Amino acid sequence: MVIALLQRGEVSLTLWLPYIPCRGVQAQSKQRRLSRWLHNSRLNVHRLYKSLIQAALADWQEEILYLSLDTSLFWDEYCLVRLAVVYRGRALPVVWRVLKHRSASIAFRQYWEMLYQAANRLSQGVKVVLLADRGFIHTDAMTAVTTHLGWHYRIRLKRNTWIWRAGHGWCQFKDIHLQRGEAFCWHNVRLHKGDYYGPVHVAFGCNNVNGEFWAIVQ
Repeated sequence: MVIALLQRGEVSLTLWLPYIPCRGVQAQSKQRRLSRWLHNSRLNVHRLYKSLIQAALADWQEEILYLSLDTSLFWDEYCLVRLAVVYRGRALPVVWRVLKHRSASIAFRQYWEMLYQAANRLSQGVKVVLLADRGFIHTDAMTAVTTHLGWHYRIRLKRNTWIWRAGHGWCQFKDIHLQRGEAFCWHNVRLHKGDYYGPVHVAFGCNNVNGEFWAIVQ
């Protein structure tokens, strides 16, 4: 089945059939065989995968381990939430969850358990930095990452994020006008006017090629 998946490049039992050795003659019998195996209740994917990922990361040699937290939407019905190790341009899944959810934006309560599951699968004594996009700028997540797990984070901020600076008060990134290539770093600021959080450090700037705005909190 793995070979069939690699050969076809997509998940389709029907397209896998030419690559599956089977005594059955009818295509339907082959397909039923695959379906029975995939729906075997005794196969716990996460339990099996846990030992594999622990072994793969047991002898981590890098100074920092970067974890990527992201979502992917499939058929406007299912949302895949994934935590993966970023290494040499690749993403190695550590833990994941599939939700019946019509949006790629999810709440902290829907993925908090994944953070703790990932912590149990990583090597001890390694500095972990969580990378996430704008949909994960949750204060509960930042608190859990730093206080409970001892990790660090780099999370992208939205342009409508409220920022507080001593002596300047509150403002939003959309009110700050930058030239291409211009960048700043603000230290000891606070986020979210309605959910006061901080102090944190924020780096933001304007891409010198396409003019895209970026802001990262850490």
